[in-house]
Amino acid sequence: MGLMKKIVKGGMKFAAGNYYLATSLLMYLSFPAYDIWFLKGFPFFAWFSLVPVFLFVRGRKYGELVFYSFVAFFFGNLLTFSWIGYFGAKVSGGFTFIVALLIPALTAFMVTKVLLAEFLARRFEKLRFLIYPSLWIMIDWVQSLGFLAFPWTYWGYSQYPFTDFIQMARFTGVMGVTFSLVMFNYMVSEFFHEALNGDFLRSNRKGVFRLVSFKRLAVALVAIGIITAAGRVLLLANNPEPRRDLRVAMVQSCINPWDNWMRNRMRYFDQLAGYTRRAAAENPDLVVWSESATLEMFSYDFFHGNLNVFEEAVFELVREIGTPLLTGEIGRLVDGIHGVTSYQNNAVLIDAGGNVVKSYSKINLVPFGEWFPYERWFGWVKNIVDSFGASSFTPGTELATFDVRERKFGVLVCYEGIFFRHVRRYVALGVDFLVNITNDGWTDTYSGHMQHFAASVFRAVENGFWVVRAGNTGYSTLIDPYGRVRASMNILTKGYVTGDMDYRLNHGTFYGRFGDVFFFIVLAGIAVLLVIIMKEKAWQPLIIRFSRPPKAGGKTKFL
Repeated sequence: MGLMKKIVKGGMKFAAGNYYLATSLLMYLSFPAYDIWFLKGFPFFAWFSLVPVFLFVRGRKYGELVFYSFVAFFFGNLLTFSWIGYFGAKVSGGFTFIVALLIPALTAFMVTKVLLAEFLARRFEKLRFLIYPSLWIMIDWVQSLGFLAFPWTYWGYSQYPFTDFIQMARFTGVMGVTFSLVMFNYMVSEFFHEALNGDFLRSNRKGVFRLVSFKRLAVALVAIGIITAAGRVLLLANNPEPRRDLRVAMVQSCINPWDNWMRNRMRYFDQLAGYTRRAAAENPDLVVWSESATLEMFSYDFFHGNLNVFEEAVFELVREIGTPLLTGEIGRLVDGIHGVTSYQNNAVLIDAGGNVVKSYSKINLVPFGEWFPYERWFGWVKNIVDSFGASSFTPGTELATFDVRERKFGVLVCYEGIFFRHVRRYVALGVDFLVNITNDGWTDTYSGHMQHFAASVFRAVENGFWVVRAGNTGYSTLIDPYGRVRASMNILTKGYVTGDMDYRLNHGTFYGRFGDVFFFIVLAGIAVLLVIIMKEKAWQPLIIRFSRPPKAGGKTKFL
């Protein structure tokens, strides 16, 4: 009994001294993990999952801040995003290699957010609750730039089931939702900081109502309530009786991404043909196969009159059902001068007569998985990822639009759906809907499928048009312009699903027209603070002053 008490007492002491680690578990609970009912509350946990680490690092030396936030976010990212390592799972040590590179990189971005925010907040104490979310989305923006961009881990994506609230994305994009979440997290941490370190514990119960942090938190809750209520009204006002303007069928064939294509392709065709014929019985206007449904060169072989047996079978199937087919393909480029051949990850539209109409080459390729732009300097890295089954594609350069039943649509190949600026370019092209063909089968997880799907919901809300999503193993869905799922089928299930688009729901949005205005306003706010510091020539005093943490309970004069 005495031993048990010591264990309990030691555990409580450890928890009290290391409560920042709670953020690691709460991060995991803030994003889709498994298809289990008690893990479906992730949108709720995201509102306070950052509180422990925000509270713990406040006022600490910068070395301690970096250490504790790194530990918290490292284990949080490991729990939440380690599934990405399955890309290399078929090779011994592949999972570990990918995780060992990816998780520290993601963690470094998050630590940078906290470090820069704390540095600036110690100069402007009263603006802490605005500085933290501002710096957070600024680093998110940086994470979306360059050849190795990976804007996957945005906190706002955790709210994709909270359809009422995320209607704000039609004005702010996903950045605004992330800003709201991080700001609320920080407000909660400020409340605990003020309550636990001030006179609150020695005051009466009414003392809580006098706290500035409590009043600020109350205002935030009211604002969240108003935004949610406005979103609910908007959804109710735009939910007419269903009307069919265009019916789309999505085929989910669950092809093993690691199987030998050439050896198995006719068996795969038989499965695809079976589901497609069943879908055709429902009279769709467009059939969509996934990114990896075929690994053939339809466009190149069609225009060069050199169709193989699989391609002939697909064209004959399309003529049989009399419905256009959009599917993934391998694009081939041949340099006539130098005789160099390169390949691309394409989407191709085959019309009802069995003719190739047009193809689109994926612009945003997955770094390491589909190309490695630094192969010249890091050939050994390229050799490793090649052993995992990585591809060596050439990125496309231009968007393409397709037509079906006098309506225009654009295509996103795989994870292009997470690039919000890329998707918004389709608005200027006047598309009525987007089709996202993808292959998430290699993730072998519920979390991989659903985290990817979350971005599609936001792209629909941000731009006010329909999004069709056809995945090899799911999540295949039809999403309306307000982010509501209108048709879907379970992941890792073979078959098809059909859904009807109603173009009356299409609408222009502020975000679709003007872009990331909210982000640039936030950026301007941070720039103003930096100008104030520079104007007063405060850099040297700041360096001296920030070399030690502020005294507990001390206040920094606000400029």
